[in-house]
Amino acid sequence: MDVQLQLDLNEEEERGFKDLILLCNQEDKTNYDTALDYDFFYSIRNEEKKESGLKEDYLAILMGYKLGEQEEGKDILLCTVFIHPFMRGQGLFTMLSESLYDDFREKRIRIIRKTKEESFLHFPYLYSEYFLEKTLEHPVAFPGERKSYPFGEVFFSAYNEKTLYLYGLMVENRFRGQGKGEEILRDCLEQGEYGQYERVILQVDSRNMPAMKLYTKMGFAVQDCLSYYSVERKRRRDGKDI
Repeated sequence: MDVQLQLDLNEEEERGFKDLILLCNQEDKTNYDTALDYDFFYSIRNEEKKESGLKEDYLAILMGYKLGEQEEGKDILLCTVFIHPFMRGQGLFTMLSESLYDDFREKRIRIIRKTKEESFLHFPYLYSEYFLEKTLEHPVAFPGERKSYPFGEVFFSAYNEKTLYLYGLMVENRFRGQGKGEEILRDCLEQGEYGQYERVILQVDSRNMPAMKLYTKMGFAVQDCLSYYSVERKRRRDGKDI
């Protein structure tokens, strides 16, 4: 079995990738999106279907893109991996990751998973990103992209015709710990003018415990979770790759 690197996919390859993602979703009870919006793709084809006994065109895929930030001066690659349920534990992920290491030697590599575990394979857990949602007691009008207060500000956008996306909440340092964040949210979401928006969604980093505490207190519930794991090639004591 060989690992193939691609930057673009044709229709047949897209179909094969989506079939494997859907199969993994069904097996793992996850809901990964089949939109293939990535910068690069590594894959292992099911070239000997009679030998493998599997009908899918692909046995494993690893997809990634460059994040718009750096760590210690190095670009970060965010990757997602799918291994055929009947081929797990047979070294396919190692084959994919070794190719990734060779092609992106000076990058920081992160694997994204839909579950939160202490580790993925032997790679350490870093943090999670939670997707929260709240159904409002009464629909509200659009609060504005930016709404300012004497002690902070909040930012919204329209996610769809009935859903608001809260993408920023800031309370000035001297007012923190005084319930001002809750005051801002209640003003926008409970005391706002009647309108068309029935739900509010947001994303929050698990390392931001004050924000998590505030949003759960305000009735936001976790709908989904993405966890991040640090992927690094093992090195010998002399610093060289194994």
